[in-house]
Amino acid sequence: MKIKLNRLTVAIGAILIGISVISISPYFFNNYIFSQDDLLFHRTRLESYYQAVKHWDFFPRIFPAMGLNFGYGADLFYPSILLFPFALFRLLGLAFVPAYFMYQFVISLTTAATSFYFMDSISHSKKSALLFSSFYTLSTYRLIDQSVRAALGETLAFAFLPLVALGAYSIFYSDKPRWKLLAVGMSFLIACHLITAFYTFIFLIIFILLNWKKCSQIQMKSILSAGLLSVGLSAWFLFPYLEQTHHLTFNFNKTILWATGLNFGLGDLFVNSLTNLSAPFANLKPNLGVFLLIVVIVAGLNYPKLTTKNKQLTLATLFTVLLSTNIFPWAIFKESILATIQFPWRLLLFASFFASLLAVNLIKQFNWLSSRNTLLFIALCSFLAISFNVNNLMQSQAQNYSTITNENFTDFYESEIGHGKEYLVKDTDFKTYFANPGLIINGVPYADSSKQTINTYHYSQYTLRTNGVQEVQLPKFYYKGYQVTDNQKVIENYNKNGLVTVKLDSGVHTLVISYKKTLIQKISTAFSLLVVGVLILVSLPPVKKKFETNKPLKAK
Repeated sequence: MKIKLNRLTVAIGAILIGISVISISPYFFNNYIFSQDDLLFHRTRLESYYQAVKHWDFFPRIFPAMGLNFGYGADLFYPSILLFPFALFRLLGLAFVPAYFMYQFVISLTTAATSFYFMDSISHSKKSALLFSSFYTLSTYRLIDQSVRAALGETLAFAFLPLVALGAYSIFYSDKPRWKLLAVGMSFLIACHLITAFYTFIFLIIFILLNWKKCSQIQMKSILSAGLLSVGLSAWFLFPYLEQTHHLTFNFNKTILWATGLNFGLGDLFVNSLTNLSAPFANLKPNLGVFLLIVVIVAGLNYPKLTTKNKQLTLATLFTVLLSTNIFPWAIFKESILATIQFPWRLLLFASFFASLLAVNLIKQFNWLSSRNTLLFIALCSFLAISFNVNNLMQSQAQNYSTITNENFTDFYESEIGHGKEYLVKDTDFKTYFANPGLIINGVPYADSSKQTINTYHYSQYTLRTNGVQEVQLPKFYYKGYQVTDNQKVIENYNKNGLVTVKLDSGVHTLVISYKKTLIQKISTAFSLLVVGVLILVSLPPVKKKFETNKPLKAK
């Protein structure tokens, strides 16, 4: 099948690529990355997943070397499959820093493409689609996530939110409900950032309730089908997640809202947005950005003149903006399930989406949607994005933030497993374990155990001697799915104070511990892969077969 590219398609592609490059400029041209907020955790995730892919393990569950070889279950609770492009760049020979920036480019390009597809599908206007793509991809809060906070999961969530929105929109406002797209979009959100997926689900419930009068049998069937398909596509992650949380209590089981969110006021949002700056994380200034702030103000001042659709978009934008500040009484929900958001200004992701959509619709209503104006608006957003990035780069340099380079990325905070250590079993004394990493026998560190230790990707081996029946805690954080052998014989292991623990008789022992994965992990992964395969098959266009017919012979 030949793909014909006309001049318009090439021009659109070039603009989307240009937007993506601008979003990571001038960072892209540096040979270092400023170490801020979540970067250390994601640095380790990225490199750990690369090592997993090198060993043909695409669903590793446990990163064995993470946390001074104690093994961290990051992939159990924070899926890594969407890190594959980074792993591919590393496999192709790129060093860590260029591979990181190339991966950020891929994320930006994906965001630009999905947002263009969303707007083009609902407006059937390439100009509107280009505007939305530029407003959304270059939105200030997205740039904060990408280059200030290094919030990799949330940055990825920006890329798939438009697919969820398009799927939901199609169910209620088109004659072709695209429930499969809704399911795929939600599955991607689950795979990249569970917190965003959770709040997207809440907003979907609100959207369905607001449109309840339009819920015909077809709509209800589409919503149910999307939900079931989403569960099937995400089974590889959801069921193992539930399995672990059923057997163990982790640090993330009880989350409270952070003070940094509870103290974030509307005035802070307003002032921060006008500065076109977000200071380094120690003094982070979350904001919507000067352009989208002006859009909200213009919409508010002209509210009586707006179309019904634009009034609804204005209210949706204001709702998410106010929800991201302490005008909403978040303190009431400080220890509720809603506290999983950690800091409410995360909702600026949704505010950025609605504000970008509002901006495009205002431009259309005011009859500014010409080719010339489209390019001017894209140029304006590009200028503001580069200005924002340069300002923050200068701030980081002025404050002399430490940097991650190709030379130090492997030994830079080797024990880093995230700020909250969320994926450890509750009350695990990781500080003590990290201070003296080795075997613990009957509560006492085993002398010189490091000399009898072998660590590889697939297993760790320890040689020790016990005197009588003794309890041995291995230097591995406990998760369900580990297998321990003693002199090649499988023995029972269990959790004690967050570590894999065994009981041994007197004698010399060679212990080998490896993460074999649970039956639920294996079955759920196979099931999701089967669902993906079936979905691809049913989505393929029908193949038209040409049959040759024998022509009747002419009589001579």
